[in-house]
Amino acid sequence: MPDKTEQDKEVEQTNSGVKKEGNWKEIAEFGEQVEEALEDTAEDSIEKFGDWRPKLEESESDVKRKTVDEAVSHEKKLEEKTNGVKEDLKQASDKMAEAGKKATMKELPDKEIIEPSEEAARPFYSRVVGLIRRIEQAIYSWVTLRFNPYYLDTEDFSVDIRDRKGGKFEMDVSVLEEEKREQLQDNFREDN
Repeated sequence: MPDKTEQDKEVEQTNSGVKKEGNWKEIAEFGEQVEEALEDTAEDSIEKFGDWRPKLEESESDVKRKTVDEAVSHEKKLEEKTNGVKEDLKQASDKMAEAGKKATMKELPDKEIIEPSEEAARPFYSRVVGLIRRIEQAIYSWVTLRFNPYYLDTEDFSVDIRDRKGGKFEMDVSVLEEEKREQLQDNFREDN
């Protein structure tokens, strides 16, 4: 890791946090320092940042992929429950048969009708959501990130990385809560 005082001179204090311009290696090292500076104050957010931030062994395309993954819809519970079209429809059919038996015995088959309806819809819902996710990924990859920085938003802070051309990048870290922002900025002050 580079000499802290040499690194700190290049870190700019902003109204919302800190930012740094440099080559990919310098930005990766800055991300590591930000993670260390915030790890005690924003545990869940810092874990997300630790996964997303650029690493020395990664390329810009790795961060692009991670940005897309963070931005698109994540699997819904109903999507995770599906066992596939055949299996879900078989289970729904079996439960509808139970509902029919119950109805012939003059009992209300409420539960037996609701559950099969959900089971029959599951595989179709899963496919539609999966298709929407792929469309979202394509839009983020080919359109959104082409004209915008790579970014990560968490509960505690947001980070973006802009390509400044000529092998230079700028990472900007904005922290919402004043106390956490000051703690981050203190870590990059020259007199520390």
